[in-house]
Amino acid sequence: MRCEKTLGRLGSAPVNILVVDDEVELCTLLSRFLEKHGQRVYSAQDALQAFDILERVPIQFIISDIRMPHVDGLRFVEILKKDPRFQAVPIILFTAAPSEQVSNRGLKSGAAMVLDKPVDFDRLLNLVRFAE
Repeated sequence: MRCEKTLGRLGSAPVNILVVDDEVELCTLLSRFLEKHGQRVYSAQDALQAFDILERVPIQFIISDIRMPHVDGLRFVEILKKDPRFQAVPIILFTAAPSEQVSNRGLKSGAAMVLDKPVDFDRLLNLVRFAE
């Protein structure tokens, strides 16, 4: 299942990307893949770590899992979209439990797109490049 909103364009420089997922292996693989393709990647294992990074680094694109400890991805997006500093930052959510309801909730929370796991790294890279 794929649901999406329109992603804007960011420019041509490398993008500061925040990857948020409690699955350390996936977070590491995705980060390495994006870095290999010229992006600057910061990673967090949950939304609390992500909030800390967002206070210190000008993040331009966020990729986050929905199911995470402490604060789930849907709530994470809702919180960010209420903050004027992050309202324009594109956020892609991904889920291992796809459903129309989950996708609709993700878009309603403010995510630009909701993708299913397993994550298609090439597709994510294309989305980041489109946003550049």
